[in-house]
Amino acid sequence: MDNYLLLPHSQELAVVSTLLGFANTFFLGKDFVFLESTKKKDLLAETQKAKGKKIVFRPATEEMLRFALEKANVDIILGVEFIHSKDSLHYLRGGLDDILCRIAVREGKTIGFSFSDILRSDKKDKLLSRIAFNIVLCEKFGVKTVFSTFASTEKELRSSLDLDAVWRALHRLR
Repeated sequence: MDNYLLLPHSQELAVVSTLLGFANTFFLGKDFVFLESTKKKDLLAETQKAKGKKIVFRPATEEMLRFALEKANVDIILGVEFIHSKDSLHYLRGGLDDILCRIAVREGKTIGFSFSDILRSDKKDKLLSRIAFNIVLCEKFGVKTVFSTFASTEKELRSSLDLDAVWRALHRLR
């Protein structure tokens, strides 16, 4: 299992991550770039600057999500559960649907799920159900997924066994 950290590279953190059971540890700035853009032109410009590194993108709107899937050179799309603030009366609005999943497969994109988002969430029940819904969609359509800590502080670090247990529990929710 890989560990993505939203922290600058540190030898101490690399050792801690290895002790927590992760095979690979990726650091912000060194191994990948984290982007949050609300304009299409800005996203394209920022992806051009980040040549040679993985690009993790957090979309703010459904329009930016679709643009990132179809046209932008992003590798991992993170936090699609936060696009819609409210669920429909009849169904969950997890941010993904069958068409977006098919586009993600066609373009070779990966959907990311963050354990730190779960830790920081005020409405964990809503977030967990949306993540579980998105996992079902990703599995149904064959979308690549990654579940990692995406920790922005040392206190948010968890072991790979903990993440594996949460991942298995999310699979059972649906």
